[in-house]
Amino acid sequence: MDLLLHPPTVAGTLSGYYERAFKDSTELFVVTAYLTDWNSALNLNPECKRFRVIIGSDFGITRRAACEKIMRWLPPNRKDQFLVADRIDGFHPKAVFWKDRNGECFALVGSSNLTRAAFETNYEANAFCQLSEADYIRAKKWVMDIERQSVVVSEDWLNGYIEAALGGTHGARRRGKGSLGSESVIEFRLPTPRRMEELIIRRRKALVVYGQQRIKLENLFRRCANGRITSSTFYEELPRYWSEKVGDRMQGFGFEIKGKHSNFQLLSQSFINILDAPDEDRDYMVSKEIDQLRKMNVPTRGAFLSEMLCLRFPNYYPVLAKPVWKYLQAMEYRAPRNSSEGSYYIFLSKALRTSLLHNPEHPAKNLAELDTVIWLAYGKENRSGPQD
Repeated sequence: MDLLLHPPTVAGTLSGYYERAFKDSTELFVVTAYLTDWNSALNLNPECKRFRVIIGSDFGITRRAACEKIMRWLPPNRKDQFLVADRIDGFHPKAVFWKDRNGECFALVGSSNLTRAAFETNYEANAFCQLSEADYIRAKKWVMDIERQSVVVSEDWLNGYIEAALGGTHGARRRGKGSLGSESVIEFRLPTPRRMEELIIRRRKALVVYGQQRIKLENLFRRCANGRITSSTFYEELPRYWSEKVGDRMQGFGFEIKGKHSNFQLLSQSFINILDAPDEDRDYMVSKEIDQLRKMNVPTRGAFLSEMLCLRFPNYYPVLAKPVWKYLQAMEYRAPRNSSEGSYYIFLSKALRTSLLHNPEHPAKNLAELDTVIWLAYGKENRSGPQD
């Protein structure tokens, strides 16, 4: 273990450990109670699969300018990876955990928040050490639990955040009260339209039907991904396992026009990569594959792929559609500017997961059920199909 004791009169080594962590990591988690500055010269390993910066907002000490700085620093495909523990009362960690290219795991833990003073003028005490795989997994699960209770920092979040006056001890009170005891900048109010319960029941039945078809449908994707069938054959066989007639289709008409000429081999390869990814890496893989499909101009990467994800992982991924964006606009919470298409979708997924977390009494219990509620409340008209 290296003990890092920093007096104001001596140049510290803390920044060097941060540079090492960002440069060498394949997984990197930074949690800090306060963010008042960000070093934009840090170079994150582009192969880093799991990256999170999670900050606190207690007392308004975190600075808006520092948040804006890190948002500019983040590349488009990582805009969803900067979060704030918006509903956790007493969020005070100062830690960095990472795994490097050699599979070795490390921690940097101590008194230092991400502030200029911590690196330059404060008395600070930190410890750097190598972690066992077991301890690293414990730390990662701890961070993932924090992430589940956090929201992505976007321009809309910053618009609602009120920072403390410089030199003050407490920030102005924020807009709402979270169920975990902390006041929340973003309040997710789920709609409760008439006929909601009826459509939720129908959606649950569709998920049951999908469960009966899932193995055959996934086999269709795998056969297309490895070239055993052509893209046109995939399109012809698809209605056997996913259709209004079968009873597991969520979206309405429109797919037939775009879908007929799509490259289903590329789409299938992406879908299989997502299915086969470890659970903890799936958000990363979803974002990566959507961005890749966009580069290759595959038109079914939106509503169709997102429905396949929603059917397979109803607790984690929504159907991509305009009513969902309208709902988030109504909540005054939109994705960070300049997000990639994949990052937009993961932002959307995280926001809707949080909506359910904040509303445990709502009849919708997963994102597939919530989809039909949001369509009923924010769609211009109900879609045709089994949910209506």
